[in-house]
Amino acid sequence: MLGARLLVDVDRDSVAMGDDMSSHAYRRSFRNRTPLAEVLEATHPEIRSRGWSWVAVVDGIVSAVWSTDHGVRLLVENRRLQARRSPLPVVFRYFLQIDPQWLHERLAAGAAADREALSAEYAPLAAERLEQEQRRRERDVPQKLLSSACIEALERLGAKIDLHSDTRCRLDAHGERWIVVRSDTMTLVHHGENPGPIANLRPSSFAELWLTAAVGSRERERNALPRLPLPTPDQGPPLRPMTSWPPGRERWSATGDDGFVAQLSGEDAVAWYRFAFGRTLDEIVATVTGPARPAGTDG
Repeated sequence: MLGARLLVDVDRDSVAMGDDMSSHAYRRSFRNRTPLAEVLEATHPEIRSRGWSWVAVVDGIVSAVWSTDHGVRLLVENRRLQARRSPLPVVFRYFLQIDPQWLHERLAAGAAADREALSAEYAPLAAERLEQEQRRRERDVPQKLLSSACIEALERLGAKIDLHSDTRCRLDAHGERWIVVRSDTMTLVHHGENPGPIANLRPSSFAELWLTAAVGSRERERNALPRLPLPTPDQGPPLRPMTSWPPGRERWSATGDDGFVAQLSGEDAVAWYRFAFGRTLDEIVATVTGPARPAGTDG
């Protein structure tokens, strides 16, 4: 096999909707007897995000964990690969945001490379680490996710702030849990037991208006007060249907000037959008806590 080249057929999982619009498979050539770790380091996924874990499956064998944080961490001998056995299939499987060091330790200890089972096993540890990091940020980072005016408005509506850092705010309002998270330029709002955010909003100033309207509106409903005077349906940029998620739950999106974005899940989220648009925090609090129009006179 003098002069023969080692051929490697590489592929990887998709990580999000849209990432699977084209194939990730390609073929790469190496010199004969290239060490396994060198091949994996040269073919790792092009997506380089800290904290993301990838499991490399080489010729059907779980062989390594790769991450931006630690590079290639082998689970097998760093053997020299033979050209006579090529093309050699290498598939990188995406193991989400499972800590790569923890994942390597579990697989090295003999755990099966079952993403669902390992994700469930890691979830309590991930939640504990997230809480510790957010408490540190709350204590050490002076910037906060929500403005002081928004926090004051929420507290006037009965909300209790449980956590407030520069990237996350958690609050309880009369038995309901709300979690607000910053993701790049978007503000994501989670509510209750919903499996995902019920609102993805930009800019942050509108996210604060929407959140205040949502918390206040829910409080009126629980107290059996008359409904709020909703604006006309065309208030704000027009909403367009999105793909339902989870199945059966309707979703809408709107875009506007200066990068305005609203992605909303459920009819309540849409109602709060229309109520919040064009109002100030003070106006929202005053309307929520004051009298409302009789039913049938929404304008």
